[in-house]
Amino acid sequence: MLFGILAPTDSLPKDIGFLSFIPYFDKIVHGGMFFGFAFLLFWLFVSKYSQKKSFFLTIVISIFFGIITEFLQLFLSAIIHRSFELIDFLADILGILFSMLLCYFIINKKQRSKKVKKYYSKKNR
Repeated sequence: MLFGILAPTDSLPKDIGFLSFIPYFDKIVHGGMFFGFAFLLFWLFVSKYSQKKSFFLTIVISIFFGIITEFLQLFLSAIIHRSFELIDFLADILGILFSMLLCYFIINKKQRSKKVKKYYSKKNR
């Protein structure tokens, strides 16, 4: 992920087939990378901490990582020929938020499933 964000522009593929015709495709890539990053980070934290703390830590660390990478692009712009773009950072945040929304729904579904199983196990006794 860090390589993709900080790789010099001349090392990245210029033509990615039909995807190159999608407007702002690089923003979709940013959102997708941070979606995956936050999703995996959340499940790492939730095995050790409460859900609330896991959501908080994941959001803070992921956003901080997004800020750091954009500023690294700014400071290394003479070398990697990339620049700080606020819209990239906003795409990162959207990816993080969508990821947290998915994690929330997964947790709720698991909790509802446990309640249903518990209800039916009591009913069948």
